[in-house]
Amino acid sequence: MAVWILSACGGKETTIPVYVTPTPPPDTATPTSPPPTVTATPAEVGQVLGSLTPITPTEPVTPTATYPPGVSFGPLMGVPRTATSSPPGATAEQMTGTPTPASFGPMVGPNNTLLPTETHVGQTPNPNVTYGPMVGPDNTLMPTEVRTPVPAYPTVVPTSGPSPTPGPALEADMLGIQIHPHIDSDDFYAALANAHDLGVTWIKYQFNWSLLESSPGQYTDLFYMLRLYVQETHKQGFKVMIGVTKAPLWARTANGDGQKPEDGPPSDPQALANFLSGMLSMIGSDVDGQPYISAIEVWNEPNLQREWQGHPLTGAEYMRYFVPAYRAIRAYSPLITVITAAPAPTGDSVESADDREWLRELYSAGLAQYGSDVAVGAHPYGWANPPDARCCGGSTDGWNESPQFFFLDTLEDYHDIMVNMGHSGAQIWVTEFGWATFDGLVTASGSVPAAPTGSGFFSYVNKQQQAQYTVRAFEIGQSSLPYVGPMILWNLNFATLDGAVDQSDQQAGYGLLDSYFQPRPVYYALKQAPKQ
Repeated sequence: MAVWILSACGGKETTIPVYVTPTPPPDTATPTSPPPTVTATPAEVGQVLGSLTPITPTEPVTPTATYPPGVSFGPLMGVPRTATSSPPGATAEQMTGTPTPASFGPMVGPNNTLLPTETHVGQTPNPNVTYGPMVGPDNTLMPTEVRTPVPAYPTVVPTSGPSPTPGPALEADMLGIQIHPHIDSDDFYAALANAHDLGVTWIKYQFNWSLLESSPGQYTDLFYMLRLYVQETHKQGFKVMIGVTKAPLWARTANGDGQKPEDGPPSDPQALANFLSGMLSMIGSDVDGQPYISAIEVWNEPNLQREWQGHPLTGAEYMRYFVPAYRAIRAYSPLITVITAAPAPTGDSVESADDREWLRELYSAGLAQYGSDVAVGAHPYGWANPPDARCCGGSTDGWNESPQFFFLDTLEDYHDIMVNMGHSGAQIWVTEFGWATFDGLVTASGSVPAAPTGSGFFSYVNKQQQAQYTVRAFEIGQSSLPYVGPMILWNLNFATLDGAVDQSDQQAGYGLLDSYFQPRPVYYALKQAPKQ
């Protein structure tokens, strides 16, 4: 689904594409059998962390998809699990993880061809709205996947490469990664091993409420599996952040046509509070009294219709839900950080509300009264633009003419709003961010995945830039923006889900692992970034 919208930028009206992708259908693809085992080593990525110098805008990247025979995989860090052969059509650089030198510079997006009009179920089309490419990664969780367990692979002992060029040491306590949790236990423990290897402290899991509570107080098998995963994650020394979204159908009211399209909040805000209370009680605390859950983000991008169906896309409406949710969390523990739902960085349309205005509406509805006892959620995606870049490039390429396309502008704009509304003592917690590219990924047939519809910015970021931008964003958040708290990189393992790469699921482009569970350059860059 796609929508073109208008918003003011630099005193003139400019088109801001707003990206929305429908929830993907349950995967029915048959997993491919692993090929014969080979061994190899992780590659040097010091060049990625070297000096970052401005460059001029680049041409679209067209990744290659051929490699010489005999090229082997670099080992998966952490667990003794290695891919069993080179995936069809992979490049030598992809399989070894060796990045080439690249530097910063403003990136621009492509011209965007408008798409035919589309509508949601139960929605009357607006004849005055032109549909076309949108921005914003689809943060909707994929339905539960049940994958054939990957067989155990022989242990590979990596050979250390040259040390990377030292940069500002990152605070490990402020680093996080989101993991898709609907995976079997082998892949879960492998994912935690990856997180240890990356040196992050925070792990975020998104809880799809509609899959966890079949009726009030009745929890599903998936809930009990995730309870064990959360507890184990905490026991391994991580801090756990939970994002709760998507009310079950029993908690929602149908529209006039008797439909309950897409996803939305419960009809009664207290139902969300009750679920949070039950979730916290069921998951519990450790022997020292520390809750297994350290932070909760109350919903996800409620300024998008696909996440907030049946309700006004306003900050005031969201606060009706946040207030009882906050009380429920505080009733369980004063130790859990409560985070407002991060809005999607976007403008006004029939399917979205401008994120800056939506945040102002939270304050008009009383958010500032909570002071530093709450954090403000943010999703400062950078699209095709480096994290240091600022709006606007004056181009009409489609990915740089609005502040919503820029990592730094989004964080600074949010902080300015907070200060102006009397909430300067609160932190911004970055609950999602990242840069996406299909560069280096290959499908089962050996081809490079096509850029997702409406997401042409994929072609303007290559895998080395993805690595650079990610580490640099962490540096900016920690060294230049004192009001920014923990930052959660999106995501570790979405490309490993069956069919994600083959179907050009844009979530895979953000992943640190490829579809063969092998680290991408961004993985090595974060792993080798100096930390303290």
